[in-house]
Amino acid sequence: MAISSKKFIILNILIILISSILIFYGIDGSIQERINILKDFSIPSIKLILKTLVLLFVGFIFLFSSFQILKVSPITYISKNKYWLLIISWILYFISLTLLLAKRWAEDRFPMQQPEIIFLNAINYNGEGIDNSIFIEAATIIFIGFIISFIFFIVSYLLQLKTAFSYLKTRIFQKIDINLLFFIFCFILFSFSIFDISKDLKVMEYFSLISNYKTPSKDSEFYISEYITPKYESITFPSKKKNLIIILLESMESSFSDIEHGGVLNNNLIPNLTEIASDNLNFSNTDKIGGGTDLSGTGWTIAGMTAKFAGLPYNLIGAENKKYFFFLPGAITLNDILKQNNYNQLFIFGSDKSFGGRDALLETHGNVEIHDIEWYKNHNMLPKDYSVFWGFEDKKLYDFAKFELNDLSKQDKPFMFGFLTVDTHMPTGYQCEDCPTTEDMPLKNSVLCADKMVFDFLIWCKTQSWYDNTTIVIMGDHLFMATKETNPFGNDDYITMHRLKNDLEGMENNPRRWLDIFINASPVYENYNIKNRKFSSLDMFPTVLASIGCTIKDDKLGFGVNLFSNEKTLCERFPENYINSQLMMRNKQYESLEY
Repeated sequence: MAISSKKFIILNILIILISSILIFYGIDGSIQERINILKDFSIPSIKLILKTLVLLFVGFIFLFSSFQILKVSPITYISKNKYWLLIISWILYFISLTLLLAKRWAEDRFPMQQPEIIFLNAINYNGEGIDNSIFIEAATIIFIGFIISFIFFIVSYLLQLKTAFSYLKTRIFQKIDINLLFFIFCFILFSFSIFDISKDLKVMEYFSLISNYKTPSKDSEFYISEYITPKYESITFPSKKKNLIIILLESMESSFSDIEHGGVLNNNLIPNLTEIASDNLNFSNTDKIGGGTDLSGTGWTIAGMTAKFAGLPYNLIGAENKKYFFFLPGAITLNDILKQNNYNQLFIFGSDKSFGGRDALLETHGNVEIHDIEWYKNHNMLPKDYSVFWGFEDKKLYDFAKFELNDLSKQDKPFMFGFLTVDTHMPTGYQCEDCPTTEDMPLKNSVLCADKMVFDFLIWCKTQSWYDNTTIVIMGDHLFMATKETNPFGNDDYITMHRLKNDLEGMENNPRRWLDIFINASPVYENYNIKNRKFSSLDMFPTVLASIGCTIKDDKLGFGVNLFSNEKTLCERFPENYINSQLMMRNKQYESLEY
């Protein structure tokens, strides 16, 4: 059937309108959200359909009327390069659409509002240990963008092929290439997309970070005056050394408790941890349960571990970190000190040990033995093809922890045993078969489940012969990296981390903090303040040692302060923004620890 010039105009108007609306939805919010809305026939889906139809109708009337006023009509004209502009146009459209799809996916999947975390993770990523679903999701985004763009290209191409219309004639122009108009149209959409992405993803801050890391390092008065180099001779262990268990709970916050107990929720997601904190020692930013804050360079797993074990921020550049195959070899860490004092040390992960350089931190400091998913597979404790979430779930991790502790406790040395959970990892956590389904978000169910698992593990610990001579330290590795899509706190203001946290200080409820609990602690001091303290992960380094009865000269190690003493922490002495800027400034003192 022949296509008249009028039908040709109408069909091209529809192509322009539909492709524009998809870009508009991508800039305005999320194409994915709208697809999910349409899955169920409901009031929101009806509203979306009506909104889309109204936009199409108004847009069509406007464009069609404009074409009539301008007396736009197609004409046939032989062109040597008939389709190359059309191909370039829809390639631009594909890039625009895919970037917008990827933007919202990235905002839901990663802490995109914290460029420091994204930047340092990206330049130090070694290609291993990441959740495989990330690659699948990214590939899906690209595929969807390609299919939609390809459909628009094919329709445009077939229209021109069937009609032989290549140019338009108007009152203003006697002859203008249709595909040049498509190119201008797609370039405009591309420009809007790039502007939107650079604004929402804070692209300029990434350039600022790159600039900072290219700046030649200089001496830092802050590092010179505030960083206390750990020395083995400045730490004295008790005559009877205590065992140490460190439980790093992924993204675990005191904020998951209810308002009554010091959290920010109406419903307490960590009732067991709340009780454990109340019955034992919990350093808190309030007079209720609380915890520590994330300073710059401490707000993701390897950074939190670096701060808690070495009293230092994570400020390594990828090339530096990979070149020397060590992890801050000039630093002395918690594990170095324990090794010096004849401790057996074992740390287990439910994921790949190499992710983020965790193996380098532990193995090159204190020669800590590590058992991760590959180790358990190689020792026939997991099927070779087993893969859940980031590796294997916490239910198995706790079973392996009991197995490992039974072995460690039979040896004639004090031990340090640590493990890192993963089921409460962003964006939505992992829900095993034992997890409840009572909450309105998957992550909340994961937090409830994590709370129950650590409680059951502690009950088991109490039945073991080594329990009385063992200090157990429970810490959130960092704050939960909430996004608007995965925010469990109800109030989007609580998504904010150190960027605006000072503004949250004045809010009605308590600002977010990662949780800390010390069980069977044996500090040498009897009088110390555990409530209304301001502290960070940096302070855990000396505090953990003090919890097993160590005496520390001047009660300071690295940038950390022993919270069992009366010394003031960095957070109690300086504004947080000042500390952040000084910690992450390129300086010779930090670089001296890299070699």
